[in-house]
Amino acid sequence: MIRRIVILTAAMPLLLWGIDFETFKKEVLAHSKILHAKALSLQMQMQKNRILLRSANPELGLEAGSYRPDGEDTSLGYAVDIRQRVRRGSFMKGLSMKADAAQLLAEAYYAEGREGYLKRLEELYTHYVYSVKRVALLEQESKLLGRVARMVYARYRSGSDAKVSWLKAKSEADALDAQIVRARAGKEAFYHQMLALAGMTKPISMDAAFLYPVEVGKHQNDDLSPKERIIQARERLLQSEKRLYTDTFQSFDIVGGVEQEPDQTIGRVGVAIPLTLFNTQKEERALAKMKLAQARLQNEQLAIETEAQKSIRLQTIEALAARYRMLAKLQREQQELAQLLQEGYRIAKVSLFELMRAKRTLLETRTSLLQTRKESNLKTIELRYLEGKKND
Repeated sequence: MIRRIVILTAAMPLLLWGIDFETFKKEVLAHSKILHAKALSLQMQMQKNRILLRSANPELGLEAGSYRPDGEDTSLGYAVDIRQRVRRGSFMKGLSMKADAAQLLAEAYYAEGREGYLKRLEELYTHYVYSVKRVALLEQESKLLGRVARMVYARYRSGSDAKVSWLKAKSEADALDAQIVRARAGKEAFYHQMLALAGMTKPISMDAAFLYPVEVGKHQNDDLSPKERIIQARERLLQSEKRLYTDTFQSFDIVGGVEQEPDQTIGRVGVAIPLTLFNTQKEERALAKMKLAQARLQNEQLAIETEAQKSIRLQTIEALAARYRMLAKLQREQQELAQLLQEGYRIAKVSLFELMRAKRTLLETRTSLLQTRKESNLKTIELRYLEGKKND
């Protein structure tokens, strides 16, 4: 019972108060089942490396025989031998290099999975933030349109405006309410997708704020993207595998034994070395060399593609920033116009058609501003991923 109280007490800040994304991300990093499962891959690779480097078990041979010299009784004898396979020093060094490279590759795969996971989490949060702000914008417009509708109804009741104007205003308000219902459904969908990805089953209250500004910042660094780190680690693994086939043979056997005969005891010790007459591992060396050349070509091509993708996204962000500035200026002008038209309608100098068109245009511009911020954030998330920036 006490343990349950402690758990509920610890969870209450998440349940009762809004948290920002950084706090949410810390909770995810600490408790995500997906990330914990990915982290197990590193421990699994360590076990594989121990298997790779462990020594072979010795082999024990036992034999029994009967001896019957001419004219004598049968006597029993036996032979015991033990055989131990020993790896050459150069081969063991190559195996050690392979184990280190395999661990590095596992870490690169883990980093890619982890950064890709956090990238997806940021993208879902960005969609969620956009949905929250979109709902708030529509609700604000609904209140303003409600005022206009009441104004039109009052004029209709007083006989200073036609019924068609009242129906037009009511139709606009009903259409906006339908948009609000759809926007709320979209917000809930992204909210639950985000919690599911985070592995959370309890509802939480989150602040809604875009992660990155629209303005273009500095995006120059020498970090590798997750995929580039994988290719680089794979190249190192192939280099270690190529080293394994440097020698014509990799191991030999040390053999020792004792043979007991009726009239003598024989001790033996020796070495069994492979005779590399038919299998010199020439083909393995050639194959390893080709794999290494292939990995280097892939690495070079990936570097070219990554730089191109960075450049494309940076140009897109710059274009979105310019578009955002233009829309912000346009919004200020349209907002001032809408206020003037609303005042003009109140004193019967502006038609309802002009007022509604101005309101609709202003709503479209505000929506475009939100859409631009969302797109800019999504492109920034992609760019940061390509640049290999950590999302801790």
